[in-house]
Amino acid sequence: MKQTRRGFTLIELLVVIAIIAVLIALLLPAVQAAREAARRAQCINNLKQMGLAIYNYEQTVGSYPLGVYTYGAEDSANGCAWARGHSLFSFILGHFEQTQVFNAINFNIAAGGGATSTNGAPALAMNSTAYFGTIASYICPSDSPQVAKISGSGNYYSQSSYAASAGTYDIIHYWYGCPTEIPPDGAFGKQVSYRISNMTDGTSNTLFVGETSRFKNDPDAIMNEWNRTLWFGSSHAGVTRIQGIALAVPRINAPLAIPDIGAPPDPFLWFASTTPTAPYAAWLNNGQFGFRSNHSGGANFLMGDGSVRFLKDSINLAVFRGLSTRAGGEVISADSY
Repeated sequence: MKQTRRGFTLIELLVVIAIIAVLIALLLPAVQAAREAARRAQCINNLKQMGLAIYNYEQTVGSYPLGVYTYGAEDSANGCAWARGHSLFSFILGHFEQTQVFNAINFNIAAGGGATSTNGAPALAMNSTAYFGTIASYICPSDSPQVAKISGSGNYYSQSSYAASAGTYDIIHYWYGCPTEIPPDGAFGKQVSYRISNMTDGTSNTLFVGETSRFKNDPDAIMNEWNRTLWFGSSHAGVTRIQGIALAVPRINAPLAIPDIGAPPDPFLWFASTTPTAPYAAWLNNGQFGFRSNHSGGANFLMGDGSVRFLKDSINLAVFRGLSTRAGGEVISADSY
C-alpha cells in the first residue's frame, strides 16, 4: 500500500513560529535581568574594594586622602597659574593592588596638560605612563565604554564610573582665593583631608563614593575620568563638566543640563527647605554635578564603614543630602532610603 508523507500546513508553521517568538520574548528580559544583576554585583564589588583601599590608606597615613590635590606651595608662589588635579582615586592606588601605577605618578606636577614643574619637565610627559591607562575596577560594567585618549592639549583621559562625595557646598564654582578653597561639608573636597573623628555623623551614615557613569547618548566623547579631577572642556558652549567629585544637590540620575545651570547665589545654601524653591530648584536637574548610573532606578554608593548601598533616584532629597554630610547632625533612619 502506498504511503504518503504529510507535511506542515502553512497555518501550523505560523503557529510554531509564533510560539517560538513568544518564548524568546519571555526569555529575553530574564536573560537581560540576569546580566544586569551580574553587572550590578561587579559594581558593588568595585566600590567595596575602594572602601578597603580608603580604610587601609587611613590606617597607614592617619587620615583619609584628599579628594582633590589642586595646589601646592610651588603653585601658590607662582600665582597658581595651573593646578595639579590629582584625585582620591590616584592616592589610593597603592592600597588597591595598583602599586606599579601609583609609583609612576609624580604628584609634584600636574596630572596632565602642558604645565611644567620648576625644572621645566612637561607634566604630560612625566605622568603619561601612569595616567594613560585603564583601571578595570574604576569602571562599572553597566557604564558606556569610553576609550582612553590623549587630547590636543596633552591631557590624558582614562574612564571612571565613580566620584568622591563632597556633600552639598558648591566647592566647584566658588573659592576664597588660591590656594585656599571652600571646605566641603562632605567626606572629601579640595585641598583638605579628614580623620575618622571628623565623621561625627558616623561612617555608616556618610557617603564616601558614588556612581557617576556616562550619560546615555552623551554628546561628549569623554565624561568622567579617574586620573584628573578638574574642569572638563565640553564640546558644548556653556556646559561645565567635573570629574572625580560630585555633589548631593542634584537628584540621583538627574539629566545632563545643556547649558548647565551655573553658579548658585549662595555656595553654602543651595536649597531653601526640603522642597527646593527658585533659584535653587533648577539645580535638581543639573546632572553633571551629581551622581548617576546606568542601573535602573538608582545608583550604588560606598559608605564610610565600607558597606555599599543602592539609593533609589526617588530618595527624599533631605535624606540624601543628610547622608552626604560628614558632620551635619542629621538623624537618619535606615528605613528612610
